[in-house]
Amino acid sequence: MREIHLGWTAETVANSEYAPIAKIAHSLEVVGHLDIGEDGIRQLISPTFCEGQDPENLNEVPFLKVESVLGVGDGGYVVVWNSHPLSMAAIKFPDIHILPPYTYGGEGISIKVRGVPSGISDFLKVARKILPPDVVKVVEMESNQSIVETLLTERQIECMKIAVSSGYYEHPKKINLRELAELIDTPRSTLQEHLSRAEIAMMHWSSEQIE
Repeated sequence: MREIHLGWTAETVANSEYAPIAKIAHSLEVVGHLDIGEDGIRQLISPTFCEGQDPENLNEVPFLKVESVLGVGDGGYVVVWNSHPLSMAAIKFPDIHILPPYTYGGEGISIKVRGVPSGISDFLKVARKILPPDVVKVVEMESNQSIVETLLTERQIECMKIAVSSGYYEHPKKINLRELAELIDTPRSTLQEHLSRAEIAMMHWSSEQIE
């Protein structure tokens, strides 16, 4: 798995198809993708408008179409369809994901793309043809094994692996805690503590990955 951070400066934006946005909004923060269709990506955005501008002005941008407005002013949200070639290119690669939140607007563009290395490479080639980025930062993702080894002790990992393979976490359980403790030759209370601490660590880590 690989992640790249792409950035375009305000100057680049001002000399691109994104230029009309610069007169309307300092930034449009995409907080979520609601739908994907042949005509583009349906985005939920949090806008920071330039003085005197409002959501309706976004319809002046050739590749944006406002669908609805949720709330008023910079504190509200706007649902738009984005059909810019760069956005359209991104949805053609099934093995990459554009990660919200990201921004585009008068202050520049900043996006994160995650996926398999080949997909990332192909998307970057297309991006360079459509709108060459000013910044490309490649971030190698940690392997799942290294993440787990950071979170859990060696003994916790061993206990969890045996518990999973023995059916302790299936529903209904194929083995109870007492039987599992006998299988591992560990006091029941000790095993329960190992599993509980491992479960808590994994739950905390999982919740932090969801923004």
